Amino acid sequence: MTRDLVSRFASVFDAVGLQAIDRERDRRLPFAEVELLREAGFTRVTLPEQFGGDAADHVELFELLAELARRDSNVAQLFRSHFSFIDRTLHGLATPQRDARLARLASGAIIGNASHEKSAAKVGSLSTTITGEPGELRLNGTKYYSTGTLFADIVAVAAARDQDRVGVLVDTSAPGVERVDDWTGFGQRMTGSGTTIFTDVEIGEHDVIRFDRESPSHGGAFVQLVLLAAVAGIGRAIVDDAVSYLRRRTRTYSHGSAATAQEDPLVQEAVGDLSSLSFSADAALASAVAALGRSSQAILSGGSAQQQLDRVAEVEFATAQAQLVILPAVLSAATALFEVGGASAIDTGLALDRHWRNARTIASHNPAKYRARAVGDQLINNTPIIAWWSTGEA
Repeated sequence: MTRDLVSRFASVFDAVGLQAIDRERDRRLPFAEVELLREAGFTRVTLPEQFGGDAADHVELFELLAELARRDSNVAQLFRSHFSFIDRTLHGLATPQRDARLARLASGAIIGNASHEKSAAKVGSLSTTITGEPGELRLNGTKYYSTGTLFADIVAVAAARDQDRVGVLVDTSAPGVERVDDWTGFGQRMTGSGTTIFTDVEIGEHDVIRFDRESPSHGGAFVQLVLLAAVAGIGRAIVDDAVSYLRRRTRTYSHGSAATAQEDPLVQEAVGDLSSLSFSADAALASAVAALGRSSQAILSGGSAQQQLDRVAEVEFATAQAQLVILPAVLSAATALFEVGGASAIDTGLALDRHWRNARTIASHNPAKYRARAVGDQLINNTPIIAWWSTGEA
């Protein structure tokens, strides 16, 4: 059976994008838009059908994310941890705890993120801790860059418990949880990427997730690909805005190459270049997502450990390569966009600058220079690309 999830969600995505420029200008957080998507079933789209989802595969999901980002890249990015959590859960062992978590997501719950810190903790360690005995567990710590958590019902927290690094699921409405809207980046300003503070938050043993670090996982590639889908969506929006702007444009230059901007071959060439840059971003994303699908198939089908490791390594490499194509392509397009118009193109009412600011902000998350070096190191020395990395004090 063939289906087109993009067409099904198109009208909802259009509604999300309707006031995207106003939100960008006024920095209005998209609470209403997130609710629209929840009500339309978008947050459940990758859940199995028995949990009320559409069992969307990776190709479908990342095309949906790119199309959502085409309308508003902030909204696409804020679901990063939500869909990552679902993916990791579906690729884990089938247990009653797993089914209980999927059932909660089936009810419409949204997952946020609280992993990174700006504390004295060294690289690879955490200051956020779980203390106490079973039945009296408490969570304490402060997290930054908590993307999506302002809109979430549950937040997945990275914490230290004794000598182990674990995850813990916390209701965002629980006593002791404080969500602060203090993200001050110049782009992606409505992703809810602020501070989250946990003060003696009571948690249950069933809320703690112990990661099986021995089992192959493509989770690192998955979260990076969500960011790349958002940037690819920005690339599509750049082309959309260029075309829309030119179709309305009535002014031209005495020394132009045609009587109207629409007929000017240099302007047409500029739009063609923008389209090609967006196409290259889409192609790189599709290639990496295809590798993600092969990794998923190897894990879910119970392939040999070596097969799983090979497929995970393949998607990590493809994702790093995709990052090195998508980011410069879209950043270049975001600058070249202004070649299609004159001074009127810089009007703040058009907010065309948002594309560069948003793409540049996402591109700064995982510096591409490190990824380029890792790709080169693997090609020369067969050094595997690190799937999971962390930040902290040097």
